[in-house]
Amino acid sequence: MTTFTPDQWLILGLAFALGLFLGMALLASPKWKQRYREEVRRREAAEAENAQLRRDANEMDSLRTAAARDEARRRTDTDNARTAATREEVARAPVAPRTDTVVADVRHPPEEMRAEADRIDETHPGEAESLRRAAERDEERRRAETRPL
Repeated sequence: MTTFTPDQWLILGLAFALGLFLGMALLASPKWKQRYREEVRRREAAEAENAQLRRDANEMDSLRTAAARDEARRRTDTDNARTAATREEVARAPVAPRTDTVVADVRHPPEEMRAEADRIDETHPGEAESLRRAAERDEERRRAETRPL
């Protein structure tokens, strides 16, 4: 390992002093102070906005939870009242003998099923899609049954 000569130490010291002097001169300018203060203001504004957004989100969550609880309570009260009223009506109503017959395997033509699906599509989209799939399955079965061997 080589050692530094006094001349090399002097050059190293002068380079350090020059760097220190230039650094202090550059830091003393008002330009960086203004940029620093602007950055601090922006950061504080962003933190304040984030804090406000968090408070708003927490308030919305608590209101949403309260509304959901209120809706569940209202539905339960309504269902209980409806159930009690239905029980009373059923208890009072006379039971008529059943005269209709139940046909087990009624097959509708696919055209009728599609027409019914189109009719109920807006009010019951899931049921309409189910009817369309059933119509397609029936058509496939009928094609398979009528296909020549």
